[in-house]
Amino acid sequence: MRIRPASQQVVLPLLAAAVFIGIGHPNRTLAGDTAEILKSQRSQTADTNYIQPPSDSQAPPYRLEQEAAEPEPQGLKGYLDANEQISVFGIDLRVETRTVEKEIQGLLVVDIEPGSPGAAAGLHPYRQPVRDVLNGVAMLGVMTFPPAIIVAPLVGSIPLHESYDLVIGIDGFRVASFLDFYERVRDARPGEVIYLNILRNGHRVQVPLQITSAVPPPESWVR
Repeated sequence: MRIRPASQQVVLPLLAAAVFIGIGHPNRTLAGDTAEILKSQRSQTADTNYIQPPSDSQAPPYRLEQEAAEPEPQGLKGYLDANEQISVFGIDLRVETRTVEKEIQGLLVVDIEPGSPGAAAGLHPYRQPVRDVLNGVAMLGVMTFPPAIIVAPLVGSIPLHESYDLVIGIDGFRVASFLDFYERVRDARPGEVIYLNILRNGHRVQVPLQITSAVPPPESWVR
């Protein structure tokens, strides 16, 4: 009886197994199987280490806090109300109230630019002729007699005659703020006439104002 070497005892069964696999699966090879096993192992390893990136809708917390802290754009009303005085059509206006039977808020005509539509309409700028004279006398008295300075504040508190135009409406629509004024004149076209409802020295009058040019943007009204 011939005894096979130990190496042949190990190799021959492996060869037989290979032949069996080849017969049962003629299109597969040991090299291909080995490659697929290694590829599968690498794929499993990659899946284990893969981290899903955050979607666009899930912003980092600090970004959301920054966006929430940003102030909203200031509206036109807030922009106009933040200013004490505006100027449009050659008319300087500021919000004030006058009492005639009841307190009425409107836009006081502070000054008029010569040659402007406001001047052509015959609007009256705010004046206090008697108070102006008394203030001049009081200042002169202080310069010549310093103790007279205690009288100066009293002059400002005394109700005296004043001349004023208070715009309280346009074309019959109520006007009590800068925004009201803008909403009533923004669609006016050159050549058109709008009617200002005026409280003049306590009496209601209507004054025609001719639009001679396009209404400027409200950002240019601020003085």
